Amino acid sequence: MNQENKTTRSEHFDAMMKVVKTASIGVAASIVIACFAFTQVEDLIFSTVLYGVASLLGTVSMIFIIGSLSMWRAVKNRRNFFLYDKKAKADIPVSALSFEEIRRKLKELMSIFKRKGKIYIGDLFSENSYVPEQFKTLFCYEILYELALEDGSIEPEIFLSFGNECALIFSKYLRENGDYELASDVCNYLNSYSKENSNAESFRSFIKNKKEYIEKKMLGYTVDNIDKFN
Repeated sequence: MNQENKTTRSEHFDAMMKVVKTASIGVAASIVIACFAFTQVEDLIFSTVLYGVASLLGTVSMIFIIGSLSMWRAVKNRRNFFLYDKKAKADIPVSALSFEEIRRKLKELMSIFKRKGKIYIGDLFSENSYVPEQFKTLFCYEILYELALEDGSIEPEIFLSFGNECALIFSKYLRENGDYELASDVCNYLNSYSKENSNAESFRSFIKNKKEYIEKKMLGYTVDNIDKFN
């Protein structure tokens, strides 16, 4: 289990214990009230009211205790998308997370959105894609990384032909990671592309030179935001 998850789960545990302790006082108080009503109060109406108060207090307190324990169980058993090892049935340390493992799991996720064997960029970023926002920055980097590979599955001409719509997407998510220069460069290529005056070869050279940089940014983004992938 990584240090970040330890810290987060420790905070959840502390919060859960505070609720349980407070609710336990409520349970104890309800028992005291019920005992007092049974042994000390002779007035039927007053004792009935006290029994009602004790019952309500005890019920509410037990709901809080059961709810807190259930939430803690959910937090304890929560799996991190990038860190969870199916064989070990536990999270690996964040320090052991590799770029290759990030890409492998990310590509598995992206493959869900294939249509007729192809991934359409718009499907990955659609508001109806049901993909959490934190993955979309990684989608941008993964697409650019594919473009940087010699045998990548995406052709520069196809990518650049998406134009302004794609530029807006990459500008948004790369800038959210503070990657302003790369966002600006990629958007300039996208917005200036045309079949008549293709800049595909220039873009191919540019993105290949960014291959190692993209690796570092993908790994850094994942590690820095690892708790968001729980």
